Amino acid sequence: MVDSTNGELARAAWNAVSESDVAAIGRLVAEDVVWHASGRGSRSGDVSGRAGILDYLAGIGEDAERFDSELEDILVGETHTAILFRVSGQRGGRRLESGFVLLLRFEDNRIAEVWSIARDQHAIDEFWA
Repeated sequence: MVDSTNGELARAAWNAVSESDVAAIGRLVAEDVVWHASGRGSRSGDVSGRAGILDYLAGIGEDAERFDSELEDILVGETHTAILFRVSGQRGGRRLESGFVLLLRFEDNRIAEVWSIARDQHAIDEFWA
């Protein structure tokens, strides 16, 4: 049987990021969390540590004139949970509409690792170019 705690943690993390609630994000992610962002653009690669993740997320909002996200679904597993969402944005005359999957791995009721996977990687890379 799947533990619903993973779904609750994923939804709490989504809400914390959506509301820019730094304190809540800090409670939900492990100190040594690792974020893996797909692609080859300026926002791709690995980011480590709670402070690094907070800087990474803040930078997305700072570098775009508009960057909005909308939750589509949360799929809960025993050790991993997926958050499906859509983003839209505007930056330097470029527009973005794409889907994303965040795959979360949990340890000790905290998010230990995140894989951010764009459903249209080419569009994401072009947007941040």
